[in-house]
Order: sequence, then C-alpha cells, then structure tokens
Amino acid sequence: GLGKTIQVIGLITYLYESKGDAGPFMIIAPLSTITNWAIEFERWAPTLDVIVYKGTKEVRKNMFKQRMKGGGFNVLIIQYEMVMKTEDL
Repeated sequence: GLGKTIQVIGLITYLYESKGDAGPFMIIAPLSTITNWAIEFERWAPTLDVIVYKGTKEVRKNMFKQRMKGGGFNVLIIQYEMVMKTEDL
C-alpha cells in the first residue's frame, strides 16, 4: 500500500550514501513481511549488505557467529516476535 517499506529503504540508503552512516540499521517486522523486506532491499538498495535473521535456533546461532558478530553488515531484518522473546536470540 502506502509505500512505507520503500520510504524506510530510501531513508536508510540516503543515510548510507549521503551521510556516510553505514549502520547497522535494524528493521523489526512481522514474520509474514520479512521476505518482502529482503526482496525490496535487493531491488532498491542492492549495495547494502542485508541480513535476514530467521530460521531454526541452530541456523540463527551460526548466522550470528559468521555474519553478525564481527559487524560489517548494514541492515538486520528480524521478526517482531523474536525481539520480544530474548531467549530465542
């Protein structure tokens, strides 16, 4: 609908390209929209390194160790329920 996803991606891209702020930025969204967020980032901001934090507990644990712990990414997309339930992180 209203273009909220594209507006947020546009703002993050502006901060990255014009202000030199590489993040990381966190997108907290319902699970049903996470795939769409990833698709739209790939379409509108392909230069940003985006991590979609979902999967089994073991997959998330490996993702944290391999991609997130050292930094170097720009955007983290995570589901709302996972943020509220800290033991799943």
